[in-house]
Amino acid sequence: MSIPRPASVLLALALALALGGCKPAAAPGAAAPAVAGKDAAPSGPALVDDSHVANVDSQPLDLGDFKIVSVLLGRTLDADQVVQADRDSFAPRDTIHASVLSTGAHEGLTLSAHWLAPDGATIADTAQVVAPTQPTATTFSLHNPQPWPPGDYKLELAVNEHVLQTREFHIH
Repeated sequence: MSIPRPASVLLALALALALGGCKPAAAPGAAAPAVAGKDAAPSGPALVDDSHVANVDSQPLDLGDFKIVSVLLGRTLDADQVVQADRDSFAPRDTIHASVLSTGAHEGLTLSAHWLAPDGATIADTAQVVAPTQPTATTFSLHNPQPWPPGDYKLELAVNEHVLQTREFHIH
């Protein structure tokens, strides 16, 4: 779902693109985590250093004008359901949220989040169908009722089953 954005948010997303923010595009021993996804409007500038986001799929994918500008990971969401403070490190009992900030129109695509444990096992998969007409934030959330085991985890973001970006994070 696309939600109208204030001019300041559109300017922030345009600035993020201009600054190079655009790139081509169950844990062991723990109970099954809960996952959720939510489309939301970005509420403020999303200018982050996303040098830790990797380009994964080198095959071209026709996305029209759609581009992922930033991927934010955090513990809390703002009133618009967008990550408040980007981070790479989490505590064992944290809920982990991922906000995918994008620009460009598309008639419809499936944005998915594939969460991986340190051993490469799948923790959770969730997907959302989006048909953006303007800048959009799509947020995914992951919660485990048991503490997350320490280690290096990964989030793979895909559009129509093509992984476009990954984001690594650490549980300490």
